[in-house]
Amino acid sequence: MTQTRSRTYGLASNPSEWAAHRRAVVFSVRRMFPGVDAERAATDGLGELCRQIVMRGAVDRPAVVWCEAAIAAAARMRTAAGSAA
Repeated sequence: MTQTRSRTYGLASNPSEWAAHRRAVVFSVRRMFPGVDAERAATDGLGELCRQIVMRGAVDRPAVVWCEAAIAAAARMRTAAGSAA
C-alpha cells in the first residue's frame, strides 16, 4: 500500500491536514452562508464525500468535492430554515 500514500483519495493520511481542510471548508461555508451552522454543513459535506468514495472509489479533488457538498448542505439548511419560519 505504499503506492496509495499519494492517492489516499487526494487527502493526506495525516489528521492535521484533514483538520486544515475542515477549517477551510467551514470558512468557505461561513463566508457564503452567514448564519448557517457551518460546522454541521462541513460534517454533512464530509458525509457526502465519503458516500461518493464508497460508491465510486477514488474521487478526483476530494477537498473540492467536500467543500462543494458542504456548500450545498448549507444551501439546503438555509432553505429549510426559511420554509420553517
